[in-house]
Amino acid sequence: MKDAYRIKKVKIPLSELKAGEVLPFTLLNPQDQVLLSRGQIITSEFVEKLKEDGYSSVLAEILEEDEGLVAKEDISPEIKKKTLENMQEILEDLSRGETPSIVPLEQNVSQMAKEVKAHEELVIPLIQLKKHDDLTFTHSLNVAVISLFIAKFLGLKDEELIHLGLGALLHDLGKLLIPPEILNKPSKLSEKDYEIIQKHTIFAKNILDEKTRLPERVKEIPLQHHERIDGSGYILRLTKEETSVLSRITAVADVYEALTSDRPYRKALPIPEVIEYLMGSAGHKLDDEVVTTFIRHLSPYQVGDLIKLSTGEEAMVSKINPVLPFRPVIRIKKQDEQGNVYFSEEIDLSYSLTLTIIGEIDMKSQIDLERTIL
Repeated sequence: MKDAYRIKKVKIPLSELKAGEVLPFTLLNPQDQVLLSRGQIITSEFVEKLKEDGYSSVLAEILEEDEGLVAKEDISPEIKKKTLENMQEILEDLSRGETPSIVPLEQNVSQMAKEVKAHEELVIPLIQLKKHDDLTFTHSLNVAVISLFIAKFLGLKDEELIHLGLGALLHDLGKLLIPPEILNKPSKLSEKDYEIIQKHTIFAKNILDEKTRLPERVKEIPLQHHERIDGSGYILRLTKEETSVLSRITAVADVYEALTSDRPYRKALPIPEVIEYLMGSAGHKLDDEVVTTFIRHLSPYQVGDLIKLSTGEEAMVSKINPVLPFRPVIRIKKQDEQGNVYFSEEIDLSYSLTLTIIGEIDMKSQIDLERTIL
C-alpha cells in the first residue's frame, strides 16, 4: 500500500496564497528548500517577499490520498485572525488615550469558547498554536486558547469561559506601559528591570478599571496571573485562597506558553523540560488540579508532524494517542529503489519498547531563518 502515502509536489500560483490563512501543506522553492511549513499563517509580508524575489509560483508538498494526515485546527484561522486584529485595535486606542470598544473581542472569545467546547479530541493541540508565534500579540492568543481548553476539561461553565478568555487575552495589557528596551532586552534582566516588569500586572488592572466596564473576574486575571499559590509570586503576594481559579488557569497557560517560546534572552525550552517544570511547581507554586488536568490532556505532537526517531529515521505522526500522547502512532519515511518517497504502514509507539522519538524536525521557513520578514 505504498502508493497511499506517497508525497507529491504541486505548483501553486502566488495568487492562491491568501494572507491570514493557515497553510495546509509545506511550501518549497525549486531547490526543495522549505519556504513556509504546514500549519503556519500566511502573511502579506511573506507573499510580497516571494514576489520581490521573483517567484510567480511555489511548490506545495502534500501527501496523496491520505486525509488522515491533515492537521486539525485548535480553533479556526478566521477567528484567530479577527481576534488578533481586534486586540491590535484595542491596544492602539489605549496608546492614544482613547476608550476602546471591548464588544468585538467579547464576540471573538464567545466564538473561540464554542469551538473549544466542540473540539472532539481529548488532547490539547498545542503544537498547532506554536506554529503561529510569528504574529504580534499571539502569545496572548495562545494563552487564551490554552486556558480555554484547560477550563473545558475542568468543567467550567460557559460564562466562566467567556470571562477567562477575555482576561487571558488581556493578561499582558500592562506591558504597554513598560519601556520596549526592557521588554526586548537580549540579556538577563537586572533587579531594577525586573521590578519594573512586575508592575505590568498593576498597570493592566488600572487601565481596565479606567477604560472598560469589564467584570471584576476578567480584570483579576491580568492582575493575578503572576501570583503563586504559596504567596511567592508578584505583585501582591497573594496565595491560592486569595486568587481566582481563572487566574490560576491563566498562570499555568502563561508559564507553558512563555517557556516553549523563543525570547530575546533565551531559546524555547523542549516540551519535556517544560512539563517537568510544571509538575515540579504543581501544589507549590501552581495550582495542582490545573497542572494535572493540563498535562493529562497535553499532546506534544499533532497529526502530520515530522519527527526524528532513535534509529535516525524520520517519521510522520498519523494519529494521536489520547492515553499516552507522548507515544503517538507514526509512519516512517521511506524511499524506494527509484528514489520515490513514501510512508510505511502505521506503527503504534505505545507498543514499541525500543523505538522512541528524540525530537521534531525543524520546519521553520528559510525566510524566517534569514530574519528578512516576520
